[in-house]
Parts: sequence; C-alpha cells; structure tokens
Amino acid sequence: MIKEKTRNEIEEKYKWDLSTLYKNEEEFNKELLKAKELIEKVTEYKGKLTKTSDNLYNFLKLEEEITIYIENLYVYASCKYNEDVSVSENQQRQNKVLNLDTLYSEKSNFVMPELMKTDYKVIEKYINENDKLKEFKFDLEKIYRYQKHTLTDNEELLLSKINELSDKYKTNFGLLTNSLIDFGKIKDEDNNEVELTIGNYSKYIRSKDRRVRKEAFYTRYRALEKYCNILSVNYEGHLKADSINAKAKKYDSSLHMYLFPDGMTEKAYDNLLDIADKNIEVLYKYHKLIKKVSKIDDFKVYDLSVPLTKGSSKKYTPEDAKKIILEALSVYGDEYKTILKKAFDERWIDFYTNKGKRAGYYETMGFNTHPVVFGNFTDDFMSVSAICHELGHAMNSYFSDKNQPPHLSHYRIIVAEVASLTNEMVLSNYIVKNSKDKQEKLLAIENILEVFSNNFFGTLSEGSIFEKIVHKKIDNNETLSDLDFNKIFKDIASNYYGPDVELDDCIKYNWCRIPHFYTSFYYYKYSIGVACACYCANKIINGDNEFLEKYLKFLTLGDSMMPMDELKTIGIDLEKKEVIEDAIKYFDNLIDEFEKIYYEK
Repeated sequence: MIKEKTRNEIEEKYKWDLSTLYKNEEEFNKELLKAKELIEKVTEYKGKLTKTSDNLYNFLKLEEEITIYIENLYVYASCKYNEDVSVSENQQRQNKVLNLDTLYSEKSNFVMPELMKTDYKVIEKYINENDKLKEFKFDLEKIYRYQKHTLTDNEELLLSKINELSDKYKTNFGLLTNSLIDFGKIKDEDNNEVELTIGNYSKYIRSKDRRVRKEAFYTRYRALEKYCNILSVNYEGHLKADSINAKAKKYDSSLHMYLFPDGMTEKAYDNLLDIADKNIEVLYKYHKLIKKVSKIDDFKVYDLSVPLTKGSSKKYTPEDAKKIILEALSVYGDEYKTILKKAFDERWIDFYTNKGKRAGYYETMGFNTHPVVFGNFTDDFMSVSAICHELGHAMNSYFSDKNQPPHLSHYRIIVAEVASLTNEMVLSNYIVKNSKDKQEKLLAIENILEVFSNNFFGTLSEGSIFEKIVHKKIDNNETLSDLDFNKIFKDIASNYYGPDVELDDCIKYNWCRIPHFYTSFYYYKYSIGVACACYCANKIINGDNEFLEKYLKFLTLGDSMMPMDELKTIGIDLEKKEVIEDAIKYFDNLIDEFEKIYYEK
C-alpha cells in the first residue's frame, strides 16, 4: 500500500512559493492590523459620502486600499489552508480574514443606500469637475445601473431577510446531498464494497467495467428518488424567493434579474439555447461515436461516460508538463511565453498532492503580485491539461493586473473560462500534431470532446432550458411539485440524449442533484466559456495574427468593460449565431478527427 506523503516530504521545487505575498507570519499579522485600522476609517464617510466630489473620491480610494489588503490576506490564508486542511493554525488564519471581511461589510453597509439616494446627475457633475474621479467613472456607472432596481431602506431590509432565507435553501441542499442522503454501497472493479458519495460518483460512472457504471447509476438515483419530494419543496422555495426579489425590484423576470449584472441580454441567452437546439444532431453524432467505440448494442445513459480510449501509458513529470505547455503555447508569442516560463521557474505552481491537501485545481491572485496555481498532479496527461487550463486563468489574471488599476483588474466569471479553455484546446491541437503516441493523441481530443459536450450542450440543452422553464412558471404564480419537476426534466432529457441512447425513467430525478440550480442562471456561463474558447483556439491554431493581437489585448481588460463588450473586442457577439455555430463546427470536426485516428492502422 502506497502511503500518502506529508507536506514536508514533497520536494520544495514542486511547491508554490507564497513568500512573495508575505515573507512570514509576523508580516501577515501586521498587514491584518493595518487592514483593521483602515476599516475603522470607513465610518468617517457615513452621512457625507456624496456631499462633495472629494469625499466620494477619497472614500473610493480608501475602499480600494482596503480591498487590496483583504484580497491579499485572503489569497495567502486560503492557499495555506488548502495546503493542509487538517492544520488548525491554517483554519484559524483563514477565519481571521473572513472575520475581517465581515467587519468591513458591517462598517460599510451605509455606502450603497447613500449612493442610491443620490441622483446620478450629481455624480456626473462630480466626475466632470474632479479629474481624479474619472478613474472611477466606470465603477460608478456599474453601480448606478442598479438605481432603478433599488427600493427604500425598509424594503431593502425586508428583501435581505428573504435573501437570507434563499441562502438556507442552498445550505439545505448541500446538507442533504453531501451529508444526509445515504447513496448506498456498490462493488468496485475489484469487487470491493465501497460507499457511493457525491464526491466519488464521477470515478465509478467513468469505470471501464459496465457493471460498476450501472451499479453507480442506479444506486444514486434510487437514493435521489427517496428524497425527491423534500428536494422539490426546497427548490420551489428557492425559486419563489428569486421571483419575489425580481418582482419587488422591478425586473422583467427572474431571468432578467440574474442576467442584468453582466449586461447579458435575454436575446443572447435565448440565442444560445436556440443554436444548441438546432444543432443537437452534432451531440447525437458524439453519442453515436461513444456507442460505436464502446461496442455496446443496448447503449444506456450510464454508458455515455465510459472512456473512449484506454489512455496513454505515458507518465509526465512537472518538468515534462513545463516543456509541453511552453511549446504548445508558444503560438501566443514571446511575452506570453516569458511570463509562462516564470510560472514554472519561480514556483507559482503547487503540483503534488499531500496528506490533508484539498482536492482539485484552481488559480488565484491578489493585487500587485503574481498568480498562483493549486494542483493535484498525478503524472498523467489529464494533469498536464489541468495545469495548462489553470495557467490560462493565471495569464489572464497577470495581464489584467498589470494593465488595469486594482478596482478594474478582476475579470468576471462569465468570461473567466475563455482563456483557460482556449489553452486546453491549443494544447490538444499541439499533441495531435506532434505526438507519436496514438493513445496520447486520442486522449487529447477526447478531453476536449468531453469538455465541449458537458459545458455547451449539457448546460444549455439540459440545465439552462430547465431553469428557464421552472423560473418562468413560478414567476407566473404557478406551483410546482416533484412530479412537475420530474416531468419537465424527463421531457428535456428525451430530446437531449437522442436516438442512440436508451433512456431510463430514473433520469427524471437528475435535476435533484445539480447544485448550480441554487445559484440561479449560472449554469449557462460555462457554455459561453467553451464556445468562445473553440472560436479563439481555432483562430490562433490557424495562424490568424490579427486575431491573436486582439486576443492578447482581451486578456488585459479585467473588469474595465461590461463582459459582453469585452467579448466584442475579439469579434464575439452573443446575440448573433456565427461564432457559436463555428464553435459547434469545431466540435463536429474533432469528432471526425478522433474517429479517423482511432481507426487508422
């Protein structure tokens, strides 16, 4: 039995260097105290925030400074915590920062009400007469977009209580699915009895042993069936809270309320759904490929996750990952490659797992520093691709930070996956063109096929349609039971899986287990990331230097424009169909390429 290494047993060169944030604990604690002192100054502006242009400017600069402190402290504390969650000091350090953030929220709770009570014409006058305020012009424009959706203080207080209630529905869902629901036991590939959980389900549904996949599938859905009624009551409560908020704040619908922050239009949202529906045959083609390769005649839903390839036996070290990624992404030019090399040479990346380390991969960055990448590298191609993905986020963060002031440097979630997924697609193309290992080539393509299928068709043709239907029904004062939710989802699934997949009735319970539904209208954002990434990667791979110049500029924009406007700088208009259709064609061509390589002698 291989014993998991402790943090101290991991070689230093494979661990990130966080000393660029804080050299030691003493420095961290000093910054924590400085942040507290600054937060205490916030209340000096209460009641006079918008009395003069200088007051407004000075507060915004103070807010920016506090944000920098809190963000840097949190990045450091959360990274240390995730290195080993079993260390109590790591938890205590993170709690200190969370408490600091809570303190700031309490001290600054007067800010939005005072701004919203001030006519925007006054703010415009201040910006025109005070040149220093021009730096915050876009920030103020974003804030004042909400003025027409802002209520009286008492009404806002009442709605905040409803929002607290809505948060409880999300908490209830997490408790049920992660702790209370017993998902039962199955036999793994070695016939060992194992407990099925939300966390390990993906492992068993991807098993090459069909018996394991089948057991995992039915065991999970039998458990969800038992709790379907209580989950439906919980979810309907969440939907009603959304609807109350939307109506009270004078949004056209719950959908409108959730699209508004990013400037996303319902036309663009519906355009995504419409294009996915009109091109669903391409998804069926992918399902047919899986059926053909797996050689299963009675092809079921649980067979869709079977690996298409046996995988490459090739093992990769972090040094191999560095070499491959630098070569693959050299198409971005010298500056990009130079910064990318720093990420490896200056230890921005925490590669290997250790005892107590959190699972998964992510990228994070404070202000006026450099990004860091958290990983659990397992020496396979998927680990190389995961590091390449997170480095896409890292480069986006790096260039945004270097080109934007702090208050405009953090890009939004809706465009966040463009840079990371573009990297994965460029890497995949590089492997296909340069590898002599057939299985490695297939694995690289399979990775992109699965990412596109799940993140484009999966989110749109299942999740986003479901969300739109059930929110609309609640907005129209209808009531929904578990039977209603089940029927709606089953009808959608019947269209989604297509003619080559034998649909099982228990798929109707699938809505019960999707956490994204409790962050309303978030799911579709994945589709934007993957579709835009296909478009970008295709342009870059084919040597479109004019586009590449625009793309590198796009990586510097941060939050200096509304997301839809940022995408337009690289030729992507989500209200039009061309870019999305081009992305689907890219997916379609990858299916053909996979099949060609798979069957070649």
